[in-house]
Amino acid sequence: MVRSVMLHHAGPAVHRIGPLSSNVRHHMTHVSSGSGPGMQAPDGCSVELYRQMPYMGELNDIEAELKSHPSVLELGCGTGRLCARLQELGIHATGVDESPAMLAHLPPGVEGIQGSIETLDLGRRWPAVLLPSHMINHPDEPVRRRLVEAAKRHIETKGSFYIKRHSTAWLSTVQDGRIGESNGVEYHAENVSRKGDLLTMTLRYVAFGQSWTQSFTTLALEKAQIEALLSSCGFGGFKWFGKQELWGAASPSDA
Repeated sequence: MVRSVMLHHAGPAVHRIGPLSSNVRHHMTHVSSGSGPGMQAPDGCSVELYRQMPYMGELNDIEAELKSHPSVLELGCGTGRLCARLQELGIHATGVDESPAMLAHLPPGVEGIQGSIETLDLGRRWPAVLLPSHMINHPDEPVRRRLVEAAKRHIETKGSFYIKRHSTAWLSTVQDGRIGESNGVEYHAENVSRKGDLLTMTLRYVAFGQSWTQSFTTLALEKAQIEALLSSCGFGGFKWFGKQELWGAASPSDA
């Protein structure tokens, strides 16, 4: 799983892909890595970076929608920054992550579940499932499909599935150099390269007197491409939120 925090012109955002089972990771055509102080999760993300990083308003565009749900399952929760915000909104949060080191820092009251998203089958369903952090932009189509299928297994019949995609404009224009700063965290892009709709880059985070890097590949996806994938997995009723329409929502089409 790859997660990274980067600055779009619309503000800070967190990027993440997966948690990936070892079998899926073995067959991936794109590999991610990371470096810096402390432990790295299996996807290369630095636990210490995420432990110290504040909430940056990632849910602002869908908070009004989320408040209608008593509980939410977040796929790829990391250290629980978004789960903490869900709690502040009065929502019971359950978070899934592959990394026990990440889960060890979940806020009190958040139910943490260690596991791979693609193979997750908890035998439970939630009124809302959250796939944040641009995980839907995973460069490998089979992984994208498994992520959506996992959400379908865990959503109530009349529930809502929320996903966050990358800004295609940002992916097409970001270049090497300083991206910006937010909440005491500086972001720098390094080794940016493109091949069609694929972007490969290294993000350097400078914060708390330390520095971390994360290298990954992500795929630019338009709304229509995401809707096609969701439709093929049994979702419909699409809605998009925010000025750039980066957050989307869908519901089971067999409801």
